[in-house]
Amino acid sequence: HTAPDLPRHTLSSQPSAPMAGNDRFDGTLMSILQTHPSDMEFLNTIFGFLQRRTSCFNGPKAEANFQTLLNTLTIQLEAYRKAEYKKKQGIDTDEEEEKEAAKRKAQEEEEKRKKAEQFKKENEERIAARKAAEEKKKKEEEERAANGGEEKKEEVKEKKDVEDEDDEDDESKGAKPIHNGGVTDKYSWTQTLGELTVTISAEQLGLAKGQVKAKALDIEIKKKTMKVGVKGKEPLISGDLHQMVKLDNSVWTIEDSSRVVITLEKQNGMEWWKTVMVGDPEINTRKVEPENSSLSDLDGDTRQTVEKMMYDQRQKALGKPTSDEEKKQDMLKKFMTQHPEMDFSNCKFN
Repeated sequence: HTAPDLPRHTLSSQPSAPMAGNDRFDGTLMSILQTHPSDMEFLNTIFGFLQRRTSCFNGPKAEANFQTLLNTLTIQLEAYRKAEYKKKQGIDTDEEEEKEAAKRKAQEEEEKRKKAEQFKKENEERIAARKAAEEKKKKEEEERAANGGEEKKEEVKEKKDVEDEDDEDDESKGAKPIHNGGVTDKYSWTQTLGELTVTISAEQLGLAKGQVKAKALDIEIKKKTMKVGVKGKEPLISGDLHQMVKLDNSVWTIEDSSRVVITLEKQNGMEWWKTVMVGDPEINTRKVEPENSSLSDLDGDTRQTVEKMMYDQRQKALGKPTSDEEKKQDMLKKFMTQHPEMDFSNCKFN
């Protein structure tokens, strides 16, 4: 009897990863291997089988398959040489990966710390500026109350003139914010430190009030661009956003069938926008009135970093160790407890 023809197989044109394999047939292959006097004789049997019973090395693609085999063997040889070199040099691959992971983690921690410091600094500056403005206003009111008659009127008039001049200067740098945003002929918008809300009425879209339907709208939000309009018409809004946004949390809804409300989450949650779309009217961000920030508004990692910084500042003010110093002291105490046979009385620690 002759064995039935087996399914034809060809080698993949892409070499396998170094030392990769399928252990599903290990038992079968091992039993075959044990019937051969050497490993190379086993390989000769395998290749002879492939050449006799498949088109792998005996067909139109044989030459290409031989080249793929050579490439695979080259990759395996390089992997072997690399492993042998590391073994001779005493290099631990796992240790290298751990070092790289630790380095990446340290870089991430540093970025979080910088972000938290920037947030804290800007928040403190805003609070200080607001308090200074309140104190100045209170002082001026007290001075006006102390003066009377024409002097008081003249002072009020001069102050008004100065404020008008300041407002004119501010106009050249941007309009005074309305709810930290502004109003254009296409939309109105407001913002917090983390997100923007853009509101477009039915009239601005060219639709009748109460006739705003999702299927009639053409809205496209990308990281740096936004398009809003009615299908079949020129877009009402189309162009580059002032800054990048996070797509996962940027959404739009329809309210009362009369307006479209778009919520955009800022990519940089530490910056005030002076406009929504590039080229649209801008506001003076120096006159933005930030909402009261709290630790609960921050993401978990940033909040932990801010809390740690605040704790360390309090500890330093009281002349006590910081959280890192406390951690080192705890490690030292634990080590001393684990080694009672050692005398640390004359040791000096830095």
